[in-house]
Amino acid sequence: MPSQIKVDEIKNVAGQYKIKTNVFEGQTTAGSITVQGEGSATTNLQQGLAKAWINFDGTAVDGTADLTGVNDSFNLSSLVDNGTGIHTVNISSDMGNTNYNITVTDGQTQYGRLLAIVESDAIATGSCKVLSGNASTGGALDAEYFSVLIHGDLA
Repeated sequence: MPSQIKVDEIKNVAGQYKIKTNVFEGQTTAGSITVQGEGSATTNLQQGLAKAWINFDGTAVDGTADLTGVNDSFNLSSLVDNGTGIHTVNISSDMGNTNYNITVTDGQTQYGRLLAIVESDAIATGSCKVLSGNASTGGALDAEYFSVLIHGDLA
């Protein structure tokens, strides 16, 4: 049987409850940590983390596969401009399958009601294609503020 340490509370040398570490690993499943949420609800820490995200200016993306026009991002290798209002987001560390969640937002307001969607037949483990347009006119539009958030399992 492995050694066990049982305590009621752990404090650092300053008497605070803050604990610093570089790695947490689940006891029964490596890479799986359950966190107490609101009330009695629990959540899996790894499942709840965003696996990739990007915030970019669609008017500044230059058509090449790089990060031009990107304000900030995480776990993304490049952004491709496929034409007005159409962008491919390339993920650095691939997703485990194509059933991941993609949330897109388009913060442009000067053109009226806008639409930001995912092209469902262009979802791959390493990329997804997002579209932005004017919902009132149906026309494609490069939004100045575009965000993509990805949740799911990494490969």
